Amino acid sequence: MPLEAVYSLMKEQQTDTSIRNILDGDSIAYGELLIVVTKEWFQSNTNGIDRSKVTDDVLGFCSLVLTYAKAATIRMGSPKRFLTFMPRTEFNTVYQQVKSKIPGDLFTLFNNLACYKMDENKNFV
Repeated sequence: MPLEAVYSLMKEQQTDTSIRNILDGDSIAYGELLIVVTKEWFQSNTNGIDRSKVTDDVLGFCSLVLTYAKAATIRMGSPKRFLTFMPRTEFNTVYQQVKSKIPGDLFTLFNNLACYKMDENKNFV
């Protein structure tokens, strides 16, 4: 599935957790652990990435990586067991889809993005 479609499903899932899209799959933590990165998360211009030029495939990739990374800190086993997206996907293959759009190193980018979050009302903080 294209990353743009994954990102669209992630936004939908975060907006209303009571409605399940059949493409979302099933999970014990449906929507609760989901991190949806938005263009606002690129406000500091990390790695020279202009937030006005960030595309949905990059946002989808960043959302997947951060969701898995943050979910891995919860001691419930592998995040693949309780997240709804991409239970059998290898991240290197997914990264190849957006590699040309993400300059610089990934550690710097994700170290910065990991500082942002949404509050309980889904407002960017």
